[in-house]
Amino acid sequence: MQSHELAPQACQSCRSRKRRCDKALPKCSSCAKRGRTCEYWRPEASTHSTTASDPKRGWYPSPLDEDQQQDVRTIDFPTLLFLDPGLLHHGQVDTAQSMVFVPPQILHLLGGLDEIRLTAGRFFEHIHQWIPFISKKRFYDMYLQPAFHTRPDAVLLLLALKLSTTFPSAGARGPRTPLYDTVRRFYVEVEGVFSILVLQAGVLVALYELGHAIYPAAYLSIGACARYAHALGINASRAVPTRRVLTFVEVEERRRVWWAIVILDRFVSIGCPGRPFATADPRLDDLLPADDAAWDQGTVRPEDLSTLSSPRTGHMSKFALLCQAARLLGQVLHHLESDVSIHDEVWMQLDRTLQSMLAAALNIDRPDYDQITFVYSALVALYSPWLVPDRAADPHSDRFRRARVVLDQITDRISANLVERQCFLGRDPEDMSPWGLYFAYRICGAHMQGQRETPHAAAVMQSLREAFRTIKVRWNVASVYLQLLEAREAIHLGI
Repeated sequence: MQSHELAPQACQSCRSRKRRCDKALPKCSSCAKRGRTCEYWRPEASTHSTTASDPKRGWYPSPLDEDQQQDVRTIDFPTLLFLDPGLLHHGQVDTAQSMVFVPPQILHLLGGLDEIRLTAGRFFEHIHQWIPFISKKRFYDMYLQPAFHTRPDAVLLLLALKLSTTFPSAGARGPRTPLYDTVRRFYVEVEGVFSILVLQAGVLVALYELGHAIYPAAYLSIGACARYAHALGINASRAVPTRRVLTFVEVEERRRVWWAIVILDRFVSIGCPGRPFATADPRLDDLLPADDAAWDQGTVRPEDLSTLSSPRTGHMSKFALLCQAARLLGQVLHHLESDVSIHDEVWMQLDRTLQSMLAAALNIDRPDYDQITFVYSALVALYSPWLVPDRAADPHSDRFRRARVVLDQITDRISANLVERQCFLGRDPEDMSPWGLYFAYRICGAHMQGQRETPHAAAVMQSLREAFRTIKVRWNVASVYLQLLEAREAIHLGI
């Protein structure tokens, strides 16, 4: 028999929708008809004895038993998207929104709005310059607002910005700091919000792990980012979009975050080819990122876009060039995991393409050193099996001889272009990317294990070691490479 007792006030659902509520208990008729959770406000026992923090006050569910609560629970959007996305095409589907509580300790870590603005400023001044995948205009207009704490995905992104701009600790745990642990735990809680902000936070966490040599976490995080992007409908064919994209800036942001994942996905395997990529190889008809400055200002025009097969003949953005280099690195890694002895024409073509890209990048008034060092790393990766004599299958082969020529060329260029032009030495560590550390390590290792060491090579190696010591205050992987060089030297000397 249904009770005729009435609640003193309308339920939360009817109040929020501004609908008439019959205040019936245990559920009002409107919520019962639509299968919604019906919650009523618990009144104070007295005006003096109860405070706002009293657990006896607040919105509370109607007194249904547990089985009834499960029967009326609404399906959340991600579940519907994966189990039967066809229903979304018809509209009028009532889905539950993921409700995530932002703990006070998370907000305390972020600090006040002024401190958050300083963190964001550091990110856009430094990291954003060499991997720009977060829209600066949308970030400041939409997310860096006083009400940011009401959006858990925005809080997560802000927390990831703070992590990515924080220098590694000198303590025993190194870069595995309490802040890093907190970001990873909060990411797991927020990922169900299903937002591009969550994906961007994941990319920043993966970048942090890659730059600080946190393995296998870096490799796993990049793979998780690729799957999350696919789940959002980014670069996934025949996918149901999770939300309607209404501006060219939003479309560009989704394209850039995908390219950022592709870049990290290739670079994380540069030292050990053979692991499968989490992202598909870019196609020739894939669009490259638009002009960086225009995108930062929120003015993206479709007519200014170009594809991998037909890049613009004039000025191309730094990020677009980095994307092209990442595609070439992917081809290098595919080649190295194949039977390289029967693909001479492949490595020759890759060598020519990388050399051409290097020449074009160096022959300008203000070279982009981060892009240049990325290309150097791809070129060194192409010859890495032949740079160490005892690993070469045939020391008299064309590939081995070419590897020694490339080693000498890069050594000369390091001295002429990278050291004198302050690509490593003399730069602010906060401005530097981790892209060049791999090739610097391999060049040092190749000279260390060579038959003879020239004074010129010794000077270059010393400069690169100094560069590692400079960069390790920013990226812990430089400190790891110094340890690996010491281990190689000990093995070479027979200690």
